[in-house]
Amino acid sequence: MPRIPSSGSTLLTRAARRRLSLLLPGAVMLSLWQVCEALVPVAIGIVVDRAILPLSLPMLIVSILGIGVLFTVLSLGYRFGSRLCNAAREHEAHALRVEITHAALTSADLPADRTSGEVLSIASADADTAAMSFQQAGRGIASVLGMITAAVFLLVADPVTGLVVLVAVPIGLIIVALPGRSVSAKATAQLDAVARAGRSASDLMHGLRVIKAMGGEDWAVHRYRQTSDDAAAAGIATGERTGRLAGLGALVMSAVLAIVLIVAGLRLIDGQMSVGALIGILGMTAFLTEPMRALAEIVGLFAQSHGAAERIARLLADIAAEAEPETPEAAAPLPTVTLSESAVIVAGWPDGDDEIITTFGELTCIVTDTAEHGAELLAALSTHARGLGPETMIVAPHDTDLFEGTIRSNITMVVGADDQVHTDDRVTAEVLAASGTDELLGLVDGGLDHRIQELGGNLSGGQRQRVALARALSADPAVLVLVEPTTAVDAVTEARIAQGVSRLRRDAGRRATVILTSSPAFLAAADIVVHVPATGPILRGRHSELLAGDDAAAAAYRRAVTR
Repeated sequence: MPRIPSSGSTLLTRAARRRLSLLLPGAVMLSLWQVCEALVPVAIGIVVDRAILPLSLPMLIVSILGIGVLFTVLSLGYRFGSRLCNAAREHEAHALRVEITHAALTSADLPADRTSGEVLSIASADADTAAMSFQQAGRGIASVLGMITAAVFLLVADPVTGLVVLVAVPIGLIIVALPGRSVSAKATAQLDAVARAGRSASDLMHGLRVIKAMGGEDWAVHRYRQTSDDAAAAGIATGERTGRLAGLGALVMSAVLAIVLIVAGLRLIDGQMSVGALIGILGMTAFLTEPMRALAEIVGLFAQSHGAAERIARLLADIAAEAEPETPEAAAPLPTVTLSESAVIVAGWPDGDDEIITTFGELTCIVTDTAEHGAELLAALSTHARGLGPETMIVAPHDTDLFEGTIRSNITMVVGADDQVHTDDRVTAEVLAASGTDELLGLVDGGLDHRIQELGGNLSGGQRQRVALARALSADPAVLVLVEPTTAVDAVTEARIAQGVSRLRRDAGRRATVILTSSPAFLAAADIVVHVPATGPILRGRHSELLAGDDAAAAAYRRAVTR
């Protein structure tokens, strides 16, 4: 992925560099359109002087053909220039969304002050707003070139009028650009408020069933109304500041145009220009309203893009900082996980010695007396799995996350998973039986094509666990790590699942399976049980052997696995 930008300006600069192949030709085509528009009043003035006043039919025919060519080039320049700039905007918005999503998904955890709702808001609204700068850049370059063309013509047609334009227009642009920083600040505040509203909505949706069960609908509505009102107030403030900027731009540019018209009128009265020149100057002055208004609008829009880019850069930096390992003074280092040709080895857990926690072809259960030891091992395994990829190693957490779609698509996690032709080879009868999902299919309409609501709201906790287990088993990684996969199912179903998982993973050949659990059913089905006591050496053996011991270590194991 791209290097993390340090600021919004850096992000926009990086974006411009990687879209130059679209932005440059787009700006050239838009500039061609704007220059041709600027030449329209010039062409009309020439037609008046060379064809209409002299009553020359041949020159009139040539003039009509020339104006036709001019408008053809003008139209095509705008068409293809806008298309290229829009393509640059959409490609960059997509790239920013992917970059934000990749950073959030590959990070061990989001920063404490960031939630999924806020990340979603930044990956959608902020990415689109930041990428909008490409449209602004293309239009801005075209507007500036159009104004330069107008100034050159005015200097040629009448030096005094041209000089007035060259002096007055830059002064007007500077006046319009000065409030741009305050607009950027207001836009950033608005995006922050919208992100907070998204974060609040995400929290409420996750806890919707609990809120309804406790009769907390009024509280939830009041809470969200407050954050939504804050977002609305921030949006109004941004709109007000942007409107003031647009109004200031219109006022300044109108004053510039009035000065130009007065000077041109006085020059005509003095007889220092022709009728055709006057028509060209008046048309050029009228034309100047478009690029001037566009530049005034672009200043405000670019300020909003800069504010959105600043928020994206801060989010990426926060996620990167969260992913950096803590210093030894701040926290103890995590255990180190390595995969050999025949085993999964953990170093530095919990007593510093290397420990083989499982070998390929075995199902291993790990029982820890303390939550700290279990959390350390899980963090080390998860970190190692992210560097290997899902084909080699998967760590399936205890928390079950299902998504809106079908049971089939939630198991395969493949785009287009609702297409049975492409996914039946992933959802085998063995996987369904081993996870206990086959029983679920008999209870719902449609079987594998049964629709699952958002977050699996129409399934029970045990049913969600079975679908999640089927997902992990169907991926068939070389090393599969499960964390308490059956806490929400009954004892009979749990025993059946334990036997099914053991049989499936052994039949798969050179596969290793690690289960962090104290479930008697999984412990009895395991080839090896690893017991990590609060203090003392790690014990390894079969479940029955560890239970049969008569020493203190066996007594500690019995206490750990007794329900």
